[in-house]
Amino acid sequence: MQDQFKVTRNTVRQALIQLETEGLAYRERRRGWFISPPRISYDPTTNASFTESVARQGRTPGTEVLSKERIVASAWEAAKLGCAVGDPVFLVRRLRSVDGRVVLIEHLYVNAGHCPGLLDYPLDSSLTRFMSEHYGIIECRTQVSMRPTAMPKSQAQALGVAAGMPSLCISREIRDQFDRIIEFDQEFWRHDALEINVNLHQRPSGQAGENHHE
Repeated sequence: MQDQFKVTRNTVRQALIQLETEGLAYRERRRGWFISPPRISYDPTTNASFTESVARQGRTPGTEVLSKERIVASAWEAAKLGCAVGDPVFLVRRLRSVDGRVVLIEHLYVNAGHCPGLLDYPLDSSLTRFMSEHYGIIECRTQVSMRPTAMPKSQAQALGVAAGMPSLCISREIRDQFDRIIEFDQEFWRHDALEINVNLHQRPSGQAGENHHE
């Protein structure tokens, strides 16, 4: 590119970094630069799982379980899951991919008291469906928070990207049909892989129940 466009190496590098910032190109360690594929559309107001949402968009979802373990709830996990400090918690770390490209790493903190034996299963498919089929747990209410952040080093290594690159952190508190907190999930997304789309349903002006002030 330096020879083709008659510019300096630094100019080429700055141009590529700008494309990366805009989500049009991405780089992988020891592999080079690539054109970014179309983003996945995400609507946080729905309860659709990653697997279902990606498949509906004509893409191929993938899951790789990095680790799964039973831990003792610290004050942080107890606050997130509504349990007591010292209670058993399942921690599952997974990579999620779209069309073979890894796009996020997730940490799933699950209240072990509601799903005994969970770690005995592969957990490489939709956890939403699995919870329903094996434990009768129906995800009925999800509280979602999102914030831009720099990709932490450990998550960046798992994703094969540079630490500090732009990232979107999505946290979810998931409750079941009995209003019990079942999971607290943390996802670190590549910033170029996701587009947030929210469908708002508003009542027409003047509809019953609406207050008017003149």
